[in-house]
Amino acid sequence: MNEEAILTRVAEPLYRAKGWIKFAGILVIIQGALAVLTIWGIIICWIPIWMGILLCSASNHISTAYETNDDTEFRTSMTKLATYFRIFGIFALVMIVISVIGILTAVLIPLMIGAQY
Repeated sequence: MNEEAILTRVAEPLYRAKGWIKFAGILVIIQGALAVLTIWGIIICWIPIWMGILLCSASNHISTAYETNDDTEFRTSMTKLATYFRIFGIFALVMIVISVIGILTAVLIPLMIGAQY
């Protein structure tokens, strides 16, 4: 099997999903833009905006790679997707830790205040 056929077979599922990838990217950008409306969001809004830009860019590179059989474009799209998932994983982990701290604080402070009386 030649290189072009392999690239076409590997890129095809992503090419078919390119519209959804771009749509998800746009939604994440909108989420980041809406985050600006909160105090905490002003600090972190750039992260979802960056993630959305990565998804939109990956979608464009996937299209180009599939239509031109360009392995460099395909590698670029995969690099952008890998960066997106790294950021997503770190961001999700940080948000879980912050949520657990918030829940523990919400439970422990009233217990501590109640123990004083």
